[in-house]
Amino acid sequence: MKAEIMSAISEEVDLWLDKEKNIKDGYEYEDEFMKTAHKVCQAMLSKSLGETSSNRKKKETPDLFREARSE
Repeated sequence: MKAEIMSAISEEVDLWLDKEKNIKDGYEYEDEFMKTAHKVCQAMLSKSLGETSSNRKKKETPDLFREARSE
């Protein structure tokens, strides 16, 4: 997992370093920097979560309160 995260971050940093050389405007610099930071955060989060279930609304644990109440 760590290797996947580091690889994704490394790619984004490499892209940033290529873009950063050509940016002359401060606003554009900040905008591109924030986009890159957001992509790095997304990569870290998605890689650290692993596989997600196909139904994100499905409960992981049974509802024990309702079962006990219906008895």
